[in-house]
Amino acid sequence: MNLPIKIWVLAERLYIHAHSTDEFIDLLKGQGVEYSNDLYSEFDKTKPLYSFMSEENYDFANFMQTVPNYKYLKILEIIIFDRKVLETKNDNWNYYGEDIRNWYPSLIELLDFAKVKIDGKHEKLTYIAEDYESKSEDFLPHAFNDPFLDYIRKELNESYEQELYLSVMFLSRKILEVIFIRLFEVVFPKLVNGKHCADNHNLWYDRKRNGYRSFTELIDNLRDNASAFHEDKSLIHDFCSIVKPLKKETNSCVHSDYKVPDAGYVRDWRVAYIVNLGRRLFKKYCNP
Repeated sequence: MNLPIKIWVLAERLYIHAHSTDEFIDLLKGQGVEYSNDLYSEFDKTKPLYSFMSEENYDFANFMQTVPNYKYLKILEIIIFDRKVLETKNDNWNYYGEDIRNWYPSLIELLDFAKVKIDGKHEKLTYIAEDYESKSEDFLPHAFNDPFLDYIRKELNESYEQELYLSVMFLSRKILEVIFIRLFEVVFPKLVNGKHCADNHNLWYDRKRNGYRSFTELIDNLRDNASAFHEDKSLIHDFCSIVKPLKKETNSCVHSDYKVPDAGYVRDWRVAYIVNLGRRLFKKYCNP
């Protein structure tokens, strides 16, 4: 079971914010996990100043990579179904501009991304195993039959072969963003019967800014208009739901000075699977 490491950053942050460091340590002990961190002694002092965990700390997240993964879901069940943790969705406070209410939805989004089924009625988490490994020597074995995308694919495959994993993350994001734009241009064209269609064009192009909409806006707008894809509506929803966390992670790779991806990191983020899913949609709607 491969879980994005950011899951543990959010889980730790949520439980300590909702309870305390001592209760978090006790939670882990109850599941046979012994953990402590000298930083915890500072949290009670920084919370009144609204600077609690204002910078991402991966100490606990890295520690969890040494814990047997059969313990993962039980620990996460206790956290995500906790009443006080659930109440953070309505918390209007923030730490240095980072809204607390966004932590829980981000955690749920990442669990969904990792194929963890959330059963709220029975307060149960279930991991859905999935075989998405490429059988080819190339990281992305299949061509798009599009000059621009296939050029990026070439560089991406070369980067993976040379173990340039940060480049793999950036180039994968670039391919996915281009796929979103191409889907919009084909399914929601700006010209309909020779006339400008503002409703279509506004979905993917910001005319005031004279540029394409942000990647986040593209993802949200495609998901909100998934019904236009008819039989592929569910596929579009799934695609958008797994691309969004990857987009956020590539942002983190750009802006954080401690991100050093390796092959396991790329695998955990299911990069090849997600890009190949995008290729499936691209081939059907943009380059049949």
